[in-house]
Amino acid sequence: MSERNYWQRMKRNRMSRRALLRASGRAGVGAAALALVGCGDDDDDGQTAAQVQQQDQPQQQAMQQQQQQQAAQQQTMQQQEQQAEQQAVAAAQQEDQQQQQAAQQVQAGVDRYGGTLRFSTPAATHDFFDPHRGVFGPTQYWMGFYMNYMIRWASKEGGIMEEDITSLPELPDAETYIFSVDQGARFWDQYPTEGGREVNASDIVINFDRQIAALDAEGNPDARFRGQDAFKKTASHEAVDEATFVAKTAGPDATYLGGTILRPFSWITSPEGIQEFGTRWRDETANVSLSSGTGPYIPQSYDPDIGIYLERNANYWKSADDGSQLPFMDAVEFVNLTDATAVDAAYRGKGIDIGGFPLSAVQVEELTGDFPDHEVREGAFGFTVVTVMGTYQPGWEGSDGLGNPYLDRRFAYAMNVAVDRDLLIDAVYLGAAKPSATHFCPWFSTYWTIPPEELRTIPGFRLNRDEDIALCRELIAASGFDTDRTVTIYIPDLWEQTYPGITETTRNMYAEATGINVELDIQPYTVMQDRYDNQTFPGRAPTWTNPPADLDPTAQFTLSLKVGGASNLTQYNYAPTEEIVDEMAVTLDTEQRRDMGLKVQRIGLGVDEEHGLDGIFGWFGVMNGIAPTIWWPYVNRPDHTWQFAHDSHNFDKAWVDTSHPEYSA
Repeated sequence: MSERNYWQRMKRNRMSRRALLRASGRAGVGAAALALVGCGDDDDDGQTAAQVQQQDQPQQQAMQQQQQQQAAQQQTMQQQEQQAEQQAVAAAQQEDQQQQQAAQQVQAGVDRYGGTLRFSTPAATHDFFDPHRGVFGPTQYWMGFYMNYMIRWASKEGGIMEEDITSLPELPDAETYIFSVDQGARFWDQYPTEGGREVNASDIVINFDRQIAALDAEGNPDARFRGQDAFKKTASHEAVDEATFVAKTAGPDATYLGGTILRPFSWITSPEGIQEFGTRWRDETANVSLSSGTGPYIPQSYDPDIGIYLERNANYWKSADDGSQLPFMDAVEFVNLTDATAVDAAYRGKGIDIGGFPLSAVQVEELTGDFPDHEVREGAFGFTVVTVMGTYQPGWEGSDGLGNPYLDRRFAYAMNVAVDRDLLIDAVYLGAAKPSATHFCPWFSTYWTIPPEELRTIPGFRLNRDEDIALCRELIAASGFDTDRTVTIYIPDLWEQTYPGITETTRNMYAEATGINVELDIQPYTVMQDRYDNQTFPGRAPTWTNPPADLDPTAQFTLSLKVGGASNLTQYNYAPTEEIVDEMAVTLDTEQRRDMGLKVQRIGLGVDEEHGLDGIFGWFGVMNGIAPTIWWPYVNRPDHTWQFAHDSHNFDKAWVDTSHPEYSA
């Protein structure tokens, strides 16, 4: 296929985030250029050329300077455009290769339809099947199989977006996003949308209204709508007609697409579902039948002890590259497995077809030795292990009722420094992990995160454990903390189930570093979520949090580091950080935004000399694993299904070769 055809398809279906931001900013540059060129009147017709030149010399010099600046900006934009074009062409070429391979297989008589694809999952780690409330990682992964976004990431790592329910937006200026609801999306042909009607722009308006209002079905504010702050950046939104949805921001916003439209739990559900399911969406958390979507699979059953089962949507509205109706598989099943040994055994026995988390690199290496024809991919495990301070809420009386010790940032920082990153890398991931500065910018977000050589000089991350222990005890003493007190912090039950013995290892780590009694209270994530919501969170030992919604941390900063932010679960409150975050949000230049992001991270990690410990985070990064995944030869999966996170929607084109000799129904 010619490069021209690549471009025709790319312009129709895909665009990089950088290209969209460039297009948004270009409207402002264009207006400035018009002002510079102008249309003069004829008042100076009687003046000589010399007089005009003499009188206008300062103005001409100013214009020349502005033109030079404009030329420099234009050159930068052209360079960025070339990079975006190269990425888009490469992505399109890869897609064409996949299409050709699929076509060859079809021609060879391979039937892509049928079969069930099975995964392992921690099924009990679930919060809500409400698509606007569900934030737990496993739940979001399941939803990727049965819900659709307006637009979605084709490759989050590559920064490539593509259409989903709507087209990619047109950007007539820096504040306006015009989406065409022209992809043919249909709601499921089941209650409460019997008949499977088409999605229209008014449906999207109602989804936006719900996210912005963040009210339960009885009209009460509900903090579990974690997307409220992101959607409130929408200054106005409307359905111009049934096929056109327009959203506007109050000014240029570098975070709007990545931080609002593309973020997890921004799925589109039916107004009928919103109306019919009401409070049941909040209260019946295990009832997966309370789902209303547009996706390729439809959930049929959920049991936290068994897993979740999805069946093919026979009326799905998307087609494969060769025009074949999607999806191909009859069903998708997530089997409740949390122990790595059980996952290993299930894979060997074909109880699951894809082996991933929590398999270790050592286990996958052993599997490849036994199954040399099985394909393996390795990438960053997006769920960052973090240590979480107890709430910074002044009104909380501490886990023992004697006052909130974290209000003295020296004590809070001591509990961070007490964490032995290298011990946990060995204990949890058998060495196959790297330290991460924050969950906003983990180690694999190389453009945005603090360089590893600098990170290794920061307390808590440095290799000299003795220095960290000495500093930890100095900080506790300086804070005036009564060392006879007991500090109780949570550790998730799933963490201990997945890595038996890790609780005791962690308790010993704290005892060695702090010299005080640190008790670990094993609790489910649901209990922790409730304590976050009522601002009485006592702190959490290192364990997972959700992957970054976007490698660019700007949007997450605005949600997590501002007073009242929907994701500011530790009640972080530091005005200088907020000022930088506000500036980042309106800065379209990526390099400038990156520099500000590094400043925020250094403040949060307590190593900025100007701010000391005053602005330290309530969450500190610990590590991210290097995760291998292996699958049976009869599984055919697109490349973008092994990204660091939020890739499950890309399985819509996956298929199982039921004629393969190793496939068993």
